[in-house]
Amino acid sequence: MTDAVRTLRDELVGRGLVDGLPAAFLAGVTRFGRPPQAELDAFEVQVTDLARRLGSGRAGDGDLPLLTRVLFFAGHADLLGAHGVLSPAYDVLRSFRDNLARPLGPRLRERPTVDRRWTLLGRTVGFPIGVPACVLNGSEAWVRHNVANGWNVLTYKTVRGRAHPPNEQPNWVFAARETASLGPGDAADVVADPWDWVEPGSATVSSVNSFGVPSPDPEEWMADLSRALAAVGDEQLLLVSVMGEGDDLAGDFARTALLAQEAGATVVELNLSCPNTLDRSGSGVKPPLCLDADATVAVVEHVRRSLDDRTGLVAKLSWLDEQRLSALVPRLAPLVDGIAGINTVQSRVRRSDGSATFPGRELAGLSGIAVRGPALDFTRRLVALRDAGGARFDVLAMGGVTDPASFEALFAAGADAVQSAAGAFADPLLAQKCITELGETW
Repeated sequence: MTDAVRTLRDELVGRGLVDGLPAAFLAGVTRFGRPPQAELDAFEVQVTDLARRLGSGRAGDGDLPLLTRVLFFAGHADLLGAHGVLSPAYDVLRSFRDNLARPLGPRLRERPTVDRRWTLLGRTVGFPIGVPACVLNGSEAWVRHNVANGWNVLTYKTVRGRAHPPNEQPNWVFAARETASLGPGDAADVVADPWDWVEPGSATVSSVNSFGVPSPDPEEWMADLSRALAAVGDEQLLLVSVMGEGDDLAGDFARTALLAQEAGATVVELNLSCPNTLDRSGSGVKPPLCLDADATVAVVEHVRRSLDDRTGLVAKLSWLDEQRLSALVPRLAPLVDGIAGINTVQSRVRRSDGSATFPGRELAGLSGIAVRGPALDFTRRLVALRDAGGARFDVLAMGGVTDPASFEALFAAGADAVQSAAGAFADPLLAQKCITELGETW
């Protein structure tokens, strides 16, 4: 028996949790929908047998993958990280609010680092790997957790000028059937059930999410952001993502960016790319703002005029085809210090029975290995446009980064920093692996 299995077993027995594991696990996998009865029966048999082995002390090394899945869906994911066992970093059973103060996954005792430094957005950082604007950087607690695990380029989750609730749960689901990349520009029709699972650390992980860009009230997020900024060291850079809304879109973007600057942000990222914001008029899900070049440029121009000249500005884009990207980048380049992309790819997402994975909204954001090809294609074209133009800007690349090789591919394409969301969700220690394998060579 491995130390991990032994210590987990001892804690479960000590807390009197073993006998209740089957019921707790089944409650978790049926939290947002019911698997076919045959699948549910198979789950029950597997977990009941596991509980018997744990109770009798016969659990072995081969039980760790199942034990990890069981504890995650049984509501005991915190035990996994506490004992150094790899697990998804976000508790999909709990609400967005509950997750803000509760990062999951193991936390390294010693932060990985290398001696050299890289330049990004006029600042100096350690090995340039990070986590983009997403729920994995939703609070000071998450920023501290990610810094400890070696993530250096962090973007604080998108905030708004007024409180905004999350979409109805579920919000994040594994897309276990998506184990290869789409082609650039390909549409995706994804089948994903809320009880799906991908083993932590898998380089072929994909996921779908539909949070709707929730945000606390400015008074709350500004105070938390100030604490998060104080938590980063001289090897890290914390950007802050902002979003505007309403009839005065550019004005609201600027007002929110100014609030971030007031809270201490030295770099603001404009979320022009989100593919899963609900249209409250009832027409469904809005397309990314960056598909409208004139509206995008108007927002960026307004924000640039509003911010202090010393505050860095980054525009985040979704995947754009050749015509759209070539038309937009020369207009943005003189206004920004960096361009980030891609976001998740807007996709139609349904359960295996044909119903919507996310209640009331068939469109959601696809990430992970499924978008690796589009991300690399976008990065190469973005770098080529930068090199051909007259204005210098840094490129923050992301999409499909689930292992050191996929980090290296984007960095070799000319990115100045690389970020990972689905990869960091499935493997909170991915930064350490990239630093260990690539830190002395790039």
